This record gives sequence, C-alpha cells and structure tokens, in this order.
Amino acid sequence: MRKATIGLALLAVLLIAIPAMAQTETDTIEILVDGIARGDEGEVIHLLTVTVPEGMVGRACTGSAESQNNESQHIDNDFILSSGATTAEIPNWEAVPLATTAMSGTLVLGPTVNVDLRLGPSEVSSGGVLIILSCAPPAPPETTTTTAPPPPTTGPPPPTTTPTTTPTDTTEPPPEGGVSAGGGSTAGRSGEAAMLWLGGGALALLGGATVLAMRGTAGRE
Repeated sequence: MRKATIGLALLAVLLIAIPAMAQTETDTIEILVDGIARGDEGEVIHLLTVTVPEGMVGRACTGSAESQNNESQHIDNDFILSSGATTAEIPNWEAVPLATTAMSGTLVLGPTVNVDLRLGPSEVSSGGVLIILSCAPPAPPETTTTTAPPPPTTGPPPPTTTPTTTPTDTTEPPPEGGVSAGGGSTAGRSGEAAMLWLGGGALALLGGATVLAMRGTAGRE
C-alpha cells in the first residue's frame, strides 16, 4: 500500500453572511480547498479542520462543492464532512470541471468541521474547490406563558342574624284562697264562708253563691 502524499495549499475561509438578528436569512460557512493530494483508490485523507463560530453551533446545514479547476477531471473523488455527531458527503465532485455538486445529507454543526477526501480510481485530486455550507437560522427560544390565577371573588357580607328575644312574663299569680280587703289572706278557710268587707257592706262567698249584706247606716248621720 502506497503512503498518501498531500501537497495541498489549504486555506479555510469563514464568511458569516448576515448578522444573527436577521432571523430569516441563512448564514454560510465557506471552505476553500486548493492543492494536490495523492493516494490509493478508496483511501481517506484528512485535509483540514475548521472552527465553527460559537453562534452557529447546533445549526443544521446543507452544502455543495463548487469546482474552480477547469482542467483536471477525476471521477469518484468524494468529500466527507463531519461535525459533532453528524456526517455528510459531497460525492464525485471532481468528475466535471467547473461543476457544482450538492452535498448528500445534513450536517448539524458542532464546535469544528472536519474535511476528508476519499480518492477514486485516478488516485489523485488537484483541488481548487469551494465547499459552501448553508445553515438555517437558529430556532426561536420557546416562550413560556404563565397565567396568573384570577383574584378571589368578593361577595356580599353574610346576613346578620338578630337573636329573637322572647318577653318573660313576670306577673305572679294571685295567692290561693283570695285576699281580704284588709290585706289578709282567705287561704285555709275551706268549707267555710269567706267574707270580704267592702266599706259599709260585706260580700260573702258561700259555695259559689254571692250574698251581699249591707249594714244599716240609719241613725248614723
């Protein structure tokens, strides 16, 4: 197996097209590869590593290779690009002079981009190609909306209950047996006539009958 010989004057140029604030625009990374590489058919040669700007890490990119060499023609020379955990290829980019060849697959950018060359049956590549990565703008940050709970509803005050006061009957019943005009009680006179003196006459209570006896007043004038 013949050892690969790399005679490349490699130049990596990063061009950030539009400021990040233009969210609808696509930023690009351009990598110019020039020089001659030789090796065995199918051999993979690492050409260069470029650093990705911090603001572009994580973006998904499509790509292409624009051949600028109008003389050389080498079939089945492939570029292999890797970044982060992704890999994509630009196949057979040197088959037609001054051609533009699309990249197969999508490259999600990590901190760096590695460019490798897989040689075809001619076992040589003369370079002179511009690799262009076109990267979509970053996704807008997710917006979390917090809805405050509604204020508590203030209803009318509860009704005031006024206690009902029941008047108390303070009237004492009269003593049993009756009361005489002189203030004496007639209690204890069961079976006898009770006599109530009223002025000049007497009111006798006899077994439920009422007898009024009037004392004579004649001759007392």
